[in-house]
Amino acid sequence: MFAHWGTFTKNDTLGDCLGLAQAAVESQGFQVWDLAGDGDYQVIGGNNDVITTIVCVPQAGNTWLTVSAYSTDSTLAERTRNDVRSYIVNSIRID
Repeated sequence: MFAHWGTFTKNDTLGDCLGLAQAAVESQGFQVWDLAGDGDYQVIGGNNDVITTIVCVPQAGNTWLTVSAYSTDSTLAERTRNDVRSYIVNSIRID
């Protein structure tokens, strides 16, 4: 099993980041297995080949995130982590 992960902060609320995390998982065509709607701070999803987990932690003024991906294929895990992370980083909230 291979694991790839990365952390970053985003100047959005916890709720916004969790919504982006769910959208990022769905944008990859993955099934969402765990939503943050139950007071949790994570979104988990994937398929038969890869699992991704996004954890969002509220801080003063921003939200800290970690995006992890796990697979028996290191390249797939790395690409999934990069694609999910990029989706969240590049998403801009428009009010």
